[in-house]
Amino acid sequence: MAVLKATKTKQSLKKKGFTQYDSHHHYFEFWHDGKVIATTYISHNSEDIDEYLIKAMSKQCLMDKPFFVEFVRCTKSKDDYISLLKSKGEIVDMPIVQIPTQELKKKKK
Repeated sequence: MAVLKATKTKQSLKKKGFTQYDSHHHYFEFWHDGKVIATTYISHNSEDIDEYLIKAMSKQCLMDKPFFVEFVRCTKSKDDYISLLKSKGEIVDMPIVQIPTQELKKKKK
């Protein structure tokens, strides 16, 4: 049965690209290409994060529980997380389309 320290979890999320803002909880958002992909939160108390909360946070972060535990324990990286999100279709790489110079000149006329 996994138990995670709240302080370690906060540090790990921030280290891997989550931004934190505080309200009645500590909220964490993961942004990619200007878009919020995942949001989770931790209470202000410093209690351990139990199995129930690990499951809830992992769902909010769009990953399974074992991946979340490894992510917090730093055996999974931000790149691993982005790869997971891409495999689930949560992040889609959009190819950059460049308009040929001739077409730009035509549009200016």
